[in-house]
Amino acid sequence: MNQDTLWILVGKKLNKEATPEELHQLDMMLKQPWADVYSIQILEAMWQQNPDQPPRFISHQLQQKWDRLETKLDTGNTASNGPVNDTEILVRNSKRRFVTVTVAAACLVFGLLSFFYWKYYFGNYDVKTYQITAPLGNVSKIILPDGTKVWLNAGSKIVYKTNYGNKCRMIQLTGEAFFDVVKDSERPFIVNTAAMQIKVLGTAFNVRSYADDNVSETSLIRGRIELTPASNPDHTIILKPSEKLTIPNRIRSHRDENNMLITLSALHTAKNDSLPAEAQWLENKLVFDNEYFDEVAKKMERWYRVSISFKNEQLKQKRFSGKFTKESLSTALDALKATRDFNFLIDNGKVIIY
Repeated sequence: MNQDTLWILVGKKLNKEATPEELHQLDMMLKQPWADVYSIQILEAMWQQNPDQPPRFISHQLQQKWDRLETKLDTGNTASNGPVNDTEILVRNSKRRFVTVTVAAACLVFGLLSFFYWKYYFGNYDVKTYQITAPLGNVSKIILPDGTKVWLNAGSKIVYKTNYGNKCRMIQLTGEAFFDVVKDSERPFIVNTAAMQIKVLGTAFNVRSYADDNVSETSLIRGRIELTPASNPDHTIILKPSEKLTIPNRIRSHRDENNMLITLSALHTAKNDSLPAEAQWLENKLVFDNEYFDEVAKKMERWYRVSISFKNEQLKQKRFSGKFTKESLSTALDALKATRDFNFLIDNGKVIIY
């Protein structure tokens, strides 16, 4: 059994990337004797729990032993070229019975290992996954089972399981969200992103962690945050109110040495604003402060539900500050154009900057 191949095929099936040939290969693998232990539903749940690490259902030694036993079985079924006496038949039948019993024992061990693996990582067979996504151009508000309020910015997604709140309150975030967390000293609230893990007991904070952005940010409005960067899991950073932590994503720009570092800074708060700039999207405001044009373009893509491309790569190096509320896309681009030298073309949901 090639566990890595199985894991890849399950992932491709869930992501709707599998070819007909790969789906057939997965179907054939699931018809093997070991597949009685795991249904495709359980394998899919395991993949969603940890897609990057295929579980090792059985040890390497047991796998080798199983392969050797299967080879012996195949050899035992091959007809002999010479005469066979009663003694040879007795010995062969005894070996076959031994091999059969040993394979059955291996299957039992595998089944027990699989059972305990599932029970350890998933607790029970009824754990299900909930996924909530905010469409492009819109903000979505969610209330989690414990009463915690979550606002999802355009194109963002959270994932949590039905065992949310049993021992802790854990969610997975892709994109940007503002959390107003109900305090519970016995069940910490944990947010996992590709760049960091955030642990709180009860607080209000904003997290921006889009996969295609150069950096991820966590902004604390009130309370206390324990933040652990994925790049340095042994290091915990404590945030105080009105502080922001910026972490470079795995795929990041090399245009600025400072962009390669984890940085701690103050939130951008204007005198007449009720919220810092980092969270003003909650008030349906598109805000950027001295940001590179390609980062501004990504925000505008999600805000206006368009795609933006650059014909001149050097334009991406220009920096912009701005705030828009109900302005149209063309009006917003005209306002940016007034401060920097560039042109743009809008055609059927596509924008070309040149």
